[in-house]
Formats: sequence, C-alpha cells, structure tokens
Amino acid sequence: MAMSRSVLETVRKTWSSIIGFGGLDTTILSGMTVEKRHLNRVNGLHGGTLCTLVDIGGSLAVSAKTNSTYTGVSTDINVSFLNGGKIGDQLQIESICHKSGKTLAYTNVTVKSGDKILVTGSHTKYVGQKDQWRELSK
Repeated sequence: MAMSRSVLETVRKTWSSIIGFGGLDTTILSGMTVEKRHLNRVNGLHGGTLCTLVDIGGSLAVSAKTNSTYTGVSTDINVSFLNGGKIGDQLQIESICHKSGKTLAYTNVTVKSGDKILVTGSHTKYVGQKDQWRELSK
C-alpha cells in the first residue's frame, strides 16, 4: 500500500488539527474532528487515538505551566474510557498541569464530545533535566 504523504506530514497535520483552540493560564483547550483514520476496525474512535490525546495534551500543559519547550519524559499515563466516539464527532480536549516541581509534573486531561466525557486521563512527566535540554536545543 503506497502512502500519499510522509509520516512527518501526517504528524504535522494531526498536530495542527488539535492545536490552536485557546487556553487559560496553564489550561490548554484544543479540539479535533474525528476522521476515518482515527477509527478502529469496528468504526469507533480508537482507544490509541484517545491515549495519544492524553499524552500530547499532558505534554502541552507542562509546556504551558513551565513556559518552556521542554515537556519532560512520561513516567505514568492512565486513561479511563467512559464513552465511545464516532466519525464526525467534534472533540474538546482540556489539559491542565496542576504542578510542576523540580523533577515531576502532574497533568490531567479530559476529552469530550459535546456534553459526553469520552476519557479522563492523568499524565505524570519527569522534568528534572531542563538544563541539559536547553543545551541540546540550542
């Protein structure tokens, strides 16, 4: 099967589709429309897609809280699936970093479709190597 675009192009397109919906302080508000590529084999919103949103949302919340492009390394991700989603759903993603200390940052992410909560997730990140990251990113 031939791919019509590169992996990088796909990631950039997906990233741009969930970024830019605003935010308040260290709360990141984003959104995404469920497309065919986000579905599982029974045409429901794939759990892996929702887990990825918790992962990315947590990272963006850490970036907002710390005002840094360094988002750390995941140490724990927990996702609770409450409802399913389908093609065409307009997802609202709320990501909050409650605390970022010397070594760990703690986030929560909620993904909704309308008034229906699809998932709640928590994401803990190791953020203890900020100085080394600054040197590498120069």
